Amino acid sequence: MNWSWFTARRLQTQLLVWTALILIVTVVAILEVRTRRNVRLLEGNLQTRSETVIETVDQTLGLHFASQIGTLPTEVIQERLSEFTDADPTLVRLDVVQNGRDGMVVVASSNKNAEVLVDTLSATPVTVSRYLGSDHMMITSKAVEGTNYGVVAVATLENVDRYEAFNRGQLPTTAGILILVLTTLMHVMYKRTVSRRIDELIDGIDRAKRGQAARIPDAKVDEIGVIAKTLNGLIAQVQSFNEELRSQIATATEDLNQRNIALEESTRQMVDMQQQLLESERLATVGQMAATFAHEIGSPMASLSAHVQLLLEDPRLSEDQRETLGIVREQIQAVVQIVNEMLRSARRGPSDFVLIDINEILRTVVRLVHPKLMSQKIYENLQLDPIPLVRGYQLYLQEAFLNIINNASDAMPAGGRLDVRCWFETETGMVHIRITDTGPGIDESVVEKMFDHFVTTKRIGEGTGLGLGIVKEIVDSHRGTFHIGPADGKGTAAHIMFPAETTTVLVS
Repeated sequence: MNWSWFTARRLQTQLLVWTALILIVTVVAILEVRTRRNVRLLEGNLQTRSETVIETVDQTLGLHFASQIGTLPTEVIQERLSEFTDADPTLVRLDVVQNGRDGMVVVASSNKNAEVLVDTLSATPVTVSRYLGSDHMMITSKAVEGTNYGVVAVATLENVDRYEAFNRGQLPTTAGILILVLTTLMHVMYKRTVSRRIDELIDGIDRAKRGQAARIPDAKVDEIGVIAKTLNGLIAQVQSFNEELRSQIATATEDLNQRNIALEESTRQMVDMQQQLLESERLATVGQMAATFAHEIGSPMASLSAHVQLLLEDPRLSEDQRETLGIVREQIQAVVQIVNEMLRSARRGPSDFVLIDINEILRTVVRLVHPKLMSQKIYENLQLDPIPLVRGYQLYLQEAFLNIINNASDAMPAGGRLDVRCWFETETGMVHIRITDTGPGIDESVVEKMFDHFVTTKRIGEGTGLGLGIVKEIVDSHRGTFHIGPADGKGTAAHIMFPAETTTVLVS
């Protein structure tokens, strides 16, 4: 949309509307004043003529009025009064009245059926306007000096009313023609002197906004010319500033790009160094722990394994006892293997992972901790849905689940409920493991630090603070996620997710 055209025309329209309103008020007022003045002038002329007629009647009949009024027949006086009315078309009637004891009476009149029109007489002429029936009349009265008689002249205002009505009827037409002519002239004037130059101003501003070279005509020395010169100066300054700003922005952008490249390289190197440092710390911690475990529990484990083997050779053992001792021997061997694996953990990675069944690992772990749970009066609920295989290392995952379940059982020394659930989410392709307890729960302020090494909520001597940290490292190495926090009700919930290696669900 051409806003310059719209803006200029809008201003022109406003000027024309205001001009038309001013013209309407002015023309109507002038014509109204002119009509009223002419009406007053006509009424004044008619009043003067009525007063002149009264003076003439007084002079004609005044010398003998007092004596003749009783001697001259009424018909004669009426005849003379009729001569005056016939001579003046605006004069309707003439009356001779007398102010007697019974009030004002008509002595003679040019109208045979005349009624009294005045109540009092004055030495100076008195003129009033009023309607006699439907006729608008001007009544002028004057007393005859030295007598109780007076003369009353009645003149019609029909011509005056007709003139006034005619002028008022012509007022809309006359005013409309004048307003149309003047508005047309003003439109032409605005278009030549205002609209066209405003269009030039707005067009120059629009071109400057689009970045084009703009020069507004400013040759005329008037208000719009001053505005045009000012805008030309401002546009020149803005264009110069824009050029300088573009140059500075280009230089700054190039410098910023170089700095960003250097920063990205420094950040990458820093991240690599942090990863290396974390890996070194983890390897050092694991190596130290493995060496300590190997030294502290290696010999006792070997001795325990030998004693269990001797017990298994006793023929007096029942099948349940042999099964229990078999589990003990398996776990002693698992402990020994874990110690050996910890010694090699610095070298073991995803290349050593194989396809495993998470449900089978969970069953083994729950079977291992079953005696402990029973001794603590903890009821276990194992819910394992069919899931696909995942890629991982069985002993690592067994250690992670065992750490979580041990923490849960430690949180319920007076008994409770342990829920272990595993399911597969088809939409995301993730295997979910959720382990919840009914213990006192976990403080949310501690959740963020739970995975740091040597951070524990247990009393001194009851925990090292390494369990959840190791679990987090094991889950991360299997491309999984590990979250721990308050359960839906009472207690704590640990939620682990691993990506499924296949989409084929195994029936467990």
